[in-house]
Amino acid sequence: MKKGKLLILLLLVVVALVGCTSSLSVSRLKSSKQLDLSGNWNDTDIALVTKELVNSSLKTNWINDFRKGNRRDPVVVVGSILNKSSEHIDTAIIAKRFEMALINTGRVEMVADVDFRDQVRTEREEQQYYASEKSASALGQELGADFILQGAVRTVVDQIEGKATRTYYVSAELINIETSRKVWVGEHSIKKLIQQQRFGW
Repeated sequence: MKKGKLLILLLLVVVALVGCTSSLSVSRLKSSKQLDLSGNWNDTDIALVTKELVNSSLKTNWINDFRKGNRRDPVVVVGSILNKSSEHIDTAIIAKRFEMALINTGRVEMVADVDFRDQVRTEREEQQYYASEKSASALGQELGADFILQGAVRTVVDQIEGKATRTYYVSAELINIETSRKVWVGEHSIKKLIQQQRFGW
C-alpha cells in the first residue's frame, strides 16, 4: 500500500516537473525584417537613424566646399558616439554604420578610428624590427583626417501605468579638426508608444 502511494506521488512529481519545463524555439529571420519586441532600442532603429543622418550630411555643401579649396576628397575619422540614454546601447554599431555609409558614397575617404589605429600603429612599429627592410611599412606616412564625426544618443521617457512613450534623440556633427568649426550638425528622433495589457481573472 505504501509502495503504491509512493509510486503515485513520484509520478505526480515527474508530471509536475515536465509541465513546468519550457521549450525553446528559434527561427531564422531576414535581417531586414522589422521587429520590436520590447520597445527598447534595436537594429531597426540603428538602420533608420544612420540612413537619415548620413543622407542629411550629404545634402549639405561641406564635401563640395572642401573639394574646391583642396582639390581632393575630405578625409573623415569616426570619433565617439556617446550613450547618454537611460538604457544600454552599443554605440559602436552606430559608429560603424556611419563609417560604412560615408565611405560607400565614394565622396569621402575614411581613416581608422582610435581603437583600430592603435592596432595598426603597433603592427607598423613591430614591422620595423621583425619584417624585412624591403617589406616593412614606413613610419610617419599616415593619412591625416580633416574632419571628425561625433555624436550622442539620448532618451526621454514619459509613462503612466501600462503605457509609456520612449523617444530616442540621436545627434551627430562633423567638425573640422584644424579649425574646430562645425560643418554639419544633424539630429534624428524615433518615438515609440509602448502599451502593456494586464490580464486578470
